[in-house]
Amino acid sequence: MRSVIVLGFLFLFLVIMIPVHLILLLIGKRNPERRFSISNTIVYWAFRWELFQAGAHIEVEGIENIPEGPVLFVSNHRSYFDVLVLHTTSTKRPGFVAKAEMDKFPLLNWWMRNICCLFLDRTDVRSGVEMVKNGTQLLKNGHSMVICPEGTRNQQPEMLPFKEGSLKMAEKADCPVVPVALMNTDQLLEIRPGFDIRSGKVKVIYKEPFYMKDLPKEQRKKAGAYVQQIIADTIKQEGGQRASLMKDSVK
Repeated sequence: MRSVIVLGFLFLFLVIMIPVHLILLLIGKRNPERRFSISNTIVYWAFRWELFQAGAHIEVEGIENIPEGPVLFVSNHRSYFDVLVLHTTSTKRPGFVAKAEMDKFPLLNWWMRNICCLFLDRTDVRSGVEMVKNGTQLLKNGHSMVICPEGTRNQQPEMLPFKEGSLKMAEKADCPVVPVALMNTDQLLEIRPGFDIRSGKVKVIYKEPFYMKDLPKEQRKKAGAYVQQIIADTIKQEGGQRASLMKDSVK
């Protein structure tokens, strides 16, 4: 039932908001930043409502680690719901780097562009270069971004290797990188076969920011692996803490 409600709301939103999107296009011709601001507010509340309908109970840690100004959030990728969770909890209402296939969904791709999303063809090197260029410009213009360097959703215990070069836009824009650990977002959907949305507890932890320029030269070359280790250690520590609490409750 939750799946029908969530998909039904998404369909109605995309259709009913067509006139609003057209108005936003007109606004954007004179004031692009105003278009982004209005779009982000609309999408933020739509995402909040979708998470409520899905029964997502979200626990957030580390909000104090998010600095002022534009940020590149780098996270693991467990679920379609990652986008909704990051957009609504990060305080920044960021855009996202999405796979090029998402640009083929009519109406949805409109709103993705409205909130500064970028589309990446993972098989085309030139697409990657263009993404870094456009992402750098967005960060310099004050828009925070999210990238998931695994490149695809992954429900395995171990993360896929983070793609090196995924943090290049932060280096070029000289903006802080904030590692983000997402836990249990796949419990809402992907852990079961089919499109079966169920309620679940989700946790997101924002780690301390760093600047690429502050990393040693050799570490900077493997920045993807560096951030992945931070996230992996956070998830491992969180799992250990939960196991400890469970043992204490049994005693």
